[in-house]
Amino acid sequence: MEKNILALDLGKGSIGIALSRSGSFITALPEKRFKAGEYEEALEAVKAVAKEEKVESIVIGWPTYPSGDPCEMTPIVSSFIEQLKIAFPSVPIHPVDERNSTVEAAARFHESGQSAKKKKKKIDSGAASIILERYLRSIGQY
Repeated sequence: MEKNILALDLGKGSIGIALSRSGSFITALPEKRFKAGEYEEALEAVKAVAKEEKVESIVIGWPTYPSGDPCEMTPIVSSFIEQLKIAFPSVPIHPVDERNSTVEAAARFHESGQSAKKKKKKIDSGAASIILERYLRSIGQY
């Protein structure tokens, strides 16, 4: 059973973060904001969480258009994955289809009665939770 799995949803100016310490329960962590395009700041935030949580694997949302074709963020995430591989050479990194993860996270927040203002501050981490849930399902742990 995989444990200490970190999930990421990389955006242009923020990164959503979720964690599964047990390999079955998911915790959304506070998302990190950074200056648009300054992905080194995002990488530093990931390094800090990964070190503190003793991360054993990383899951990252793989962005595409609904058709599955690459989108504007695809090469940015690809580059970020290469930086993660350098920073964490012994940690497996798993890209996971992130299509509609933000929409699904917003729907879950709405169902739980959370306001739009509150959702905005944690929607990326909600999407990271969805991405992690998808990964855990794909390996039979959720």
